Amino acid sequence: MSLVRVRIDFTPLADDDEFVLGELTDDLADDLREIGEVERVERPVVDPNAKGVAELAVGVVTVLVGMDPGYVQALVDVVLAFLRRHDGRRVHLRVGDIELTIDRPTHGQTDELISTVRAAIERTRL
Repeated sequence: MSLVRVRIDFTPLADDDEFVLGELTDDLADDLREIGEVERVERPVVDPNAKGVAELAVGVVTVLVGMDPGYVQALVDVVLAFLRRHDGRRVHLRVGDIELTIDRPTHGQTDELISTVRAAIERTRL
């Protein structure tokens, strides 16, 4: 089975702090583990004196998914459930060089989103 790594991040709200963003990132990562292997994304080290200290970026995860329609449907379902629980946020998916922003799509837009994500995954197979 071909697998593709999909990067997923969400927009922070004005009153979010590091703790809230960390909790939301963990929430999203936990949900995505039902679909595939999830990794938190490391933030590049900006301090040249920091020795081997890697910091995790808040609000950004990756998930390894298959191109089977069931995987794509599950990925979109998880993202939409996250948006329903966390009002006012947008989720950004990056599959290869294709980026999508999701913000409360209608039923028809959800079907189109699934098709778009599946096509993007097919184009960037490992």
